Amino acid sequence: MPKKICSQCNEVMPLQMLPVHINTCKGKFSPDETDDEESELCIVKSKCKVICPICTKDFPEDEITVHASLCGDSFQCMVPEENDQTTGTPAQTSVCTTDSVEDVLRCLEQQVDTTTEFKLCVDREDLPDRGILQLQRKKSASPTSVLRVVFIGEAGVDTGALRKEFLSDMISGIESRFFEGPENKGKNPKYSLTDLDNENFRTVGEIIAVSLAQGGPSPAFFKEWCYNFLCSGEVDFSCLSKEDVADVESSLLISKVEDAADIQSLMMWADEIVSCGYTNQIKMDSKESMIRAIVLHSTTRLIPMLQQLRKGMELYGLVNLMAVNPEACHSLFVPGKILKPDADFIMMSCQPHFSEKGTSRERTERKIINFLQDFLQEIEASEKTSETFSNVTDGNTGGAGGEKSESLAVQHVLQWMTGQSHVPILPDEKRHFKITCKFDHECKERLGDHSICYPVVSACTCTVTFPVQHLDTYTAFKTIMSTAVRYGGGFHRV
Repeated sequence: MPKKICSQCNEVMPLQMLPVHINTCKGKFSPDETDDEESELCIVKSKCKVICPICTKDFPEDEITVHASLCGDSFQCMVPEENDQTTGTPAQTSVCTTDSVEDVLRCLEQQVDTTTEFKLCVDREDLPDRGILQLQRKKSASPTSVLRVVFIGEAGVDTGALRKEFLSDMISGIESRFFEGPENKGKNPKYSLTDLDNENFRTVGEIIAVSLAQGGPSPAFFKEWCYNFLCSGEVDFSCLSKEDVADVESSLLISKVEDAADIQSLMMWADEIVSCGYTNQIKMDSKESMIRAIVLHSTTRLIPMLQQLRKGMELYGLVNLMAVNPEACHSLFVPGKILKPDADFIMMSCQPHFSEKGTSRERTERKIINFLQDFLQEIEASEKTSETFSNVTDGNTGGAGGEKSESLAVQHVLQWMTGQSHVPILPDEKRHFKITCKFDHECKERLGDHSICYPVVSACTCTVTFPVQHLDTYTAFKTIMSTAVRYGGGFHRV
């Protein structure tokens, strides 16, 4: 190791230690030192400094390596520990420093094992139940791997679009199959001991984690108290109110207690009130206590379902992220901030490939794009009407949402076009999200005389090709598009 003599105290030391020694040296400067030694000292003292990439502070070149090794230990980053061999999921993770929902999603994305695949072959007509069953039976691979989906009877090869369509259908199916409550106000898990015994809620939690980590939709349908439990594992009973009740029976019972005009009408529901855990005397001035008992009975019995959900959401360290960053994760689980796709979003994402400007073909193509906009806006208007009617119905049943009719929605059109039914959350993904619109003017010349053609979709490349010769009026466009969106969701072309 090269050594140098200190010009002030004449002590010999390694060259790397000289800059540190100079700052503390108490020796006197000798006037007989040569000019060469003085200049050498100045050069050493003014060595270049390097910025630490972790803490962004300046350090001398010869100290930066040692500092970085120590600085890295204190920097919080997500590093999976040894896998749990029984479940194939990470046993525990340290937590990323995340300040926004984008940071959370990027953190989860980094936990996906891109070296292996988790292949799933399912029937799209029986989701989510069939998807949950296949996930539970799959023991040869871990759900932390990249998900690859094959729909039975379809020729599509999953390069990302099939996975997004599967996750979109699963999250939508999970919401209607395992949760109950009014639209846009948050939902509770359904009280189902059968699903609890079959560990279906745990699988639901795993699917939610996979969806967030691998580009699927967010489950933004939880009530606030459910989300708080998923973050902390505990229930704040003082914050529970009758707005947190979602099941029909409890909602109706609360309404009956509130509407009871005398003790006789109140005693008609005595058995139901007592079965909710109310143990005091039933009398008119105790209505608030009775309602409180009903609220606690309706919500606390769901704790085992939420515990099992939380267990499944340990995949990718999602629960740890939620515990440390509840505000950043909030919009992913509670309705309100995640935007739903609308007509404007789809139209602004469209990139039509028009023919030469000024030609008759270009005019026809522009007319079809206008038909598409009218079609989407008409669907959007009917959605708002249905939502208003649904809210009135929910109000009459105490706030519990019923089954929705299978009406066409804008998100169904988006899923038909691209494979996903949600607006991309990450800024980069949203910026690059485009739908290419092409036009087929020669289907009759190519296929011979025929009466109808449907648009052809390539969800993997987000491309839609419209059969121009069959879309000459808006009525024809609406009929053909409605049929295509409802019944043309399969990946039958390669």
